[in-house]
Amino acid sequence: MEQRHGKAILIILVCLLSLLSVALAVGFLKIRAGNRELNDRIAQLEEELSEPVDIEELMASSEGVELSNGEIYYSRETIKQKARDAVSLTELMSMIFSDKAVYYDGEKYIYAPLSDKLNRHDYDLDRIVTDKKSELKGYTDGKGRVGLKGIDVSTWQGDIDWAAVKNDGVKFAFLRAGYRGYESGNIYEDDTLINNLSGANENGIPVGVYFYSQAATPAEAVEEAEYILQLIAGYDVSWPIVFDMELEESASSRTRDLTPERRTDIAIAFCDRISDAGYTPMIYGNMRMLCGEMQPERLGKYEKWLAQYFYKPRYPYEFGIWQYTSEGHIDGIDGNVDINLAFRDYGR
Repeated sequence: MEQRHGKAILIILVCLLSLLSVALAVGFLKIRAGNRELNDRIAQLEEELSEPVDIEELMASSEGVELSNGEIYYSRETIKQKARDAVSLTELMSMIFSDKAVYYDGEKYIYAPLSDKLNRHDYDLDRIVTDKKSELKGYTDGKGRVGLKGIDVSTWQGDIDWAAVKNDGVKFAFLRAGYRGYESGNIYEDDTLINNLSGANENGIPVGVYFYSQAATPAEAVEEAEYILQLIAGYDVSWPIVFDMELEESASSRTRDLTPERRTDIAIAFCDRISDAGYTPMIYGNMRMLCGEMQPERLGKYEKWLAQYFYKPRYPYEFGIWQYTSEGHIDGIDGNVDINLAFRDYGR
């Protein structure tokens, strides 16, 4: 009892996240915080708090203060600070459980122990900065690495004024080469690829390309790689060629039931064919894809492009590019566009 009273000033994170009392937990945090900024943030998170949380995994974390009854408490100030910075419940959880790879798998939160077989990145994420437009994030770490602003585009961006794009400070671009239908399995070229290749090359913007894969076998992945190599022949493609397999939840999706082992086999087949052709292969994905839907320990030698719309990237292992927003604005492009931060120059 004395131990519990001694922790009276602490907030019970487990209660905040428990499905048993979501509304009460949110209200409790608001009362204890007494902070308008925090309350605003919690209001933004409130809908997400209804998502399932694996309490057993929460309790097993080494973070926080563990009491004799097994409950884990976090200091009021810790939760306040982390909640201010978080943009979603998933990010809040990843900030608190910094010793794990945290992601939501569509049904529950996963708190995956970090692998000692994969190299961790060494970026000083506190050095990521935002410009006056709150759009461009830059990075410099004092070791000669300077973050580069880039975009990725497809037919959804329409006709692009590549001279204006360059004048807006874009240092690289990824162009969609094509895609495979998730139901039909047919391969299609992106109808803006050639114009975008020509426009970017003419304006001196280094480019890579990506392919939206729905390959169901390694042989189909090699077919996709061969298709890309034919499309880009004769153009200057100095940045990586990217394997982009995203989850299609439709019951008619031909890749819906792929196992992590099979999906990894497919990614490796694609990347190895690209590497054999003399290009740098790369794998694109979010935390769920890179940590759960594939076998990350088998993909350690390939470059990674992380998609995570957070305050800072939360992927613990080595990666080269961070896609941090899908709602960016760049001169020369109508509407929203994905913006990326590259931690290295792949064109060198």
